Amino acid sequence: MVPMKRRNLIIMVLLLFITFGIYAIYWSCSTQNRLKKRTNRGVGGFLHLILMLITFGIYSIYWHFVVGGRIQMLGGRNNGVIYGILYLLGMLTGITALIAMLMIQNDINNLPENTGGQAA
Repeated sequence: MVPMKRRNLIIMVLLLFITFGIYAIYWSCSTQNRLKKRTNRGVGGFLHLILMLITFGIYSIYWHFVVGGRIQMLGGRNNGVIYGILYLLGMLTGITALIAMLMIQNDINNLPENTGGQAA
C-alpha cells in the first residue's frame, strides 16, 4: 500500500514561489494519485491534471470539496467544505488557495499512519 506522503509546509511554500506555481499542480496530482491508490476513489493523477486543465479550474473546486472525505477515510478530519471555500476564494485572491493546499497537506501529515498510529 502506498503511504500518504508527509511534506514540510515551509518547503512547499518555497517550492511554490520558486516554480511560479507549477509545484501546486504537481502537488495536487501527486496527492490525488496517492489518495486514489489508498481509497480507490476519484481518478488517477494524470486524469486529475487533464480534468483541471479542460475545465479551467472548475474540477479543482470540486476536488477541494471531496478531498476532505478521502482524508477522513484514512483516519483524518473531513475539512472538505473549508478546503473548497478557501480554494474558491483563492481563485479571486490567490492567497487562500495556498492556505487550502497547506491545510490539506497538514491534515495528511497528521494522519494516524504518519504520526505513529495516533491521530494528531
